[in-house]
Amino acid sequence: MKLTRVRAHILKNRRFDNWQSEVEGRWKFEDLQADQGYYHDWISFDCLAWHEASQRLYLGLTAIDTDIFYVYEPGQAVFTSLGFPRISDQFDVKFHRSLEIDTDGTIYAATALLHDGDRQHEAKGGKLIKYDPQSDRYEILAVPVPPFFIQSILLDRQRRLIYGFTYPAEYFFQYDLDTGESKVLGFIGSGIMMSQPHCAALDQQGRLWGTWGESRAFEYMLSSVPVRIFCYDPDQQRFTWFQHGFPKTDAADPARIDHMFLADDGFIYAGTVAGGFSRLDPETGQVESLGKPFPNERLAGLVQGPDGLIYGAGNEWLGPDGEGSARLFVFDPATKQIDDLGPIYDEELKTGAVKVHMLIATDDGTLYAGENDNIYRSSYLWECKVTR
Repeated sequence: MKLTRVRAHILKNRRFDNWQSEVEGRWKFEDLQADQGYYHDWISFDCLAWHEASQRLYLGLTAIDTDIFYVYEPGQAVFTSLGFPRISDQFDVKFHRSLEIDTDGTIYAATALLHDGDRQHEAKGGKLIKYDPQSDRYEILAVPVPPFFIQSILLDRQRRLIYGFTYPAEYFFQYDLDTGESKVLGFIGSGIMMSQPHCAALDQQGRLWGTWGESRAFEYMLSSVPVRIFCYDPDQQRFTWFQHGFPKTDAADPARIDHMFLADDGFIYAGTVAGGFSRLDPETGQVESLGKPFPNERLAGLVQGPDGLIYGAGNEWLGPDGEGSARLFVFDPATKQIDDLGPIYDEELKTGAVKVHMLIATDDGTLYAGENDNIYRSSYLWECKVTR
């Protein structure tokens, strides 16, 4: 197999040359708001959701001006804003890993934050949003855990539940779509490091799998397993707290989850912030290391294609020429073989993806990668074609 075509689709295209000299470690959220370049054009493609029936790719962005919800139509190669600023406030600047499409085409999303804690009494908390593409109407369902914002959501279509994780306090919550009730199920974060999964996963029985972190007030050092696995069974309303985590890439790696999803074989496949690749057996809770596809950090892009193979986008940040050098790989669950497919690089534009935050596959096998956190330019949406 090989990567035969890569194309960057550009929504905004501004260069930023002052991140390291002026912004990093100095600017606050208010400074980003005050700068017209960062306010309108420093965007990230943080979450993607493909709707096969309409052939539309829904896009959740980071954008300081709160214009954070778009749709991309591949047939016309056109981006269209879905007008989120008409219901937003100044703190609604990001859909992080929070975009879910229901069986009837209804879309659910949730807002994440960029502001500091000194604005917490103005910023009331992350909003859980319902959007109807047919009528182009929004509904704010709830602010589930005020004043905290929402890092990720996961829709259980069968039980009519939305699960979510908050930040900076790490609460795990549930929202009932039928009753409109929000309920905190537990806290899963530690006072030492961020421990929640970048996104959680449901197994074939509808149980949610995620990660939790130790919090030892009597110690100042992390243990050898600071981030561990948990399972929540909604039918029994019961947690199982495991004492092990996902495989480490080295002794110092806490094995924080960058992405996890349920594959057709019943395993939950996971990538870690350190770039590790593994899978979890929901029947036993045990994990198996599948290696480290690329030398550097971040493995937030993982998806199963219609061919049954698993594709991953590894992040290598900047190459020697200063361009992005993220790469794509493919994994065969039957043979456990990993093949490097090459860089996510547009030959016409002479530029590559710096950091892939999410990867999705359409029914015809096209892969779309959302780039984020590019400190030198507006991030792009990347289209990748793989052939045998």
